[in-house]
Amino acid sequence: MQSLVLASNVELLIPIIGVVMSLAIPMILIFYVAKMYINAKNRDKEVRQLIIENNVDYDRAKLLIEKPQRKNKKTFAMLRIGCFCLGAGLGALFNYLLGLSAESLYFYLVLAFGCGLGMMAEFIIEWKLQKKETYTKE
Repeated sequence: MQSLVLASNVELLIPIIGVVMSLAIPMILIFYVAKMYINAKNRDKEVRQLIIENNVDYDRAKLLIEKPQRKNKKTFAMLRIGCFCLGAGLGALFNYLLGLSAESLYFYLVLAFGCGLGMMAEFIIEWKLQKKETYTKE
């Protein structure tokens, strides 16, 4: 009898733990990013105070304060994620239309094929945008 009660208690705890973990992970991430942002602001403030105290000339101060700039390296992270998700969605749509179940190997192959098509589309779009950008700079 006690094992039956214990099993039902464990079954009730599983969804509760799932909800707590799904809320805890984003909250920890938000706190960590906020802490990094505050630390970066404090470091910048300390550097500026040291520049003022040590009477550093303008050119050196400018080099110390400026953030390093990336040269000709545009990031297309959101485009990658969007095309990947679009490809996964198309793969899932084809799986639905073909009537494949998740137990079938073909289900995952069609899904992987859709993701691959999305990534290829992203590559072509990024390549054309970078090509266009080099022509406009010249």
